[in-house]
Amino acid sequence: MGDMEQLANLIVQQTTLSAQREERMVAMMERLLSPGGAGAASSDHRPATNDAPARLPGAATPAPFLTSSASLRDFAAWKMKFDGYRLLTHAHNLPPKEQRAILLSLLYEDWTRVIRYALPVAEDTPAKEVVMAMEAHLRTQRNVLVVGASSTPGYRRKERPSTTSFAP
Repeated sequence: MGDMEQLANLIVQQTTLSAQREERMVAMMERLLSPGGAGAASSDHRPATNDAPARLPGAATPAPFLTSSASLRDFAAWKMKFDGYRLLTHAHNLPPKEQRAILLSLLYEDWTRVIRYALPVAEDTPAKEVVMAMEAHLRTQRNVLVVGASSTPGYRRKERPSTTSFAP
């Protein structure tokens, strides 16, 4: 096994161990912050149903951010990542206000202004419907092509004699 392969294996192993540590830390924090506090059961039992409480992932799952300059293609890719993020975090089980808070935390400021002022969505609208409204809004936007005056046919700048720097 070459040095590069060995190094790659060590990096993968380190990443796995780091994710496991992060998960244990999140589980410990959840137990400490739960209503039972430190006296709660110390088992690491997780429910097997889809109605599991929403959990934000550890460092292993990065949150997808949507920039203000996103094209329709960028938005489609972000939407797919956001749907996966909602699935992994069980965010669909949260009340609509909390879903909206998660969505707003993954957007740049321009998008939060669009949602707040330009889209016809109420505060209690589920995140999935807000994303659909965002996509509809993005589809109505047009790319503006600014054509400079120098490239416009027939446009010429005429210089007046008084503006020249050379005097005869």
